[in-house]
Amino acid sequence: MGRVDHKVALVTGGASGIGFATARLLADEGAKIVLTDLDKSRAEAAMAVLGQRARFHELDVTREADWIAVTDAVVLEFGRLDILVNCAGVSLLKDIEATTLDEWRSLMAVNLDGTFLGCKHAIRVMKERGGGSIVNMSSVAGLVGVANLAGYSASKGGVRLLTKSVALH
Repeated sequence: MGRVDHKVALVTGGASGIGFATARLLADEGAKIVLTDLDKSRAEAAMAVLGQRARFHELDVTREADWIAVTDAVVLEFGRLDILVNCAGVSLLKDIEATTLDEWRSLMAVNLDGTFLGCKHAIRVMKERGGGSIVNMSSVAGLVGVANLAGYSASKGGVRLLTKSVALH
């Protein structure tokens, strides 16, 4: 028996990297997986590995309408959402002087706004069933700061404190 048998888990950024590894582990432990990403070709490859336990939904984590549509679709198909893993993220290897405002905003939109929206809408549907678990991926760069990762460090530090606030809520 797996540690998350019969649970439904939504994993953002699940087509590659940490998101895919997380989705694979959850599937191996018995969860039904809702894999989300913007990269359809990588998602197809990931789905081939995950098999019948997984479904794919395209999700732009920066768009609230997408979050509403995906979380509602998960509840419609599975009756619940038990686990959200916010893995979607981007990095920018630039210091503060080299980072443009547009780059800053784009990075914050994915890493911080996406995590905020995920938490908000996962909680919305989890409350109906009495709760669930949310895992937000941060980074050591969000703890100590890195000179050439100014925006990334700031966004991951924000994720860390957002997570604490959401947990207290």
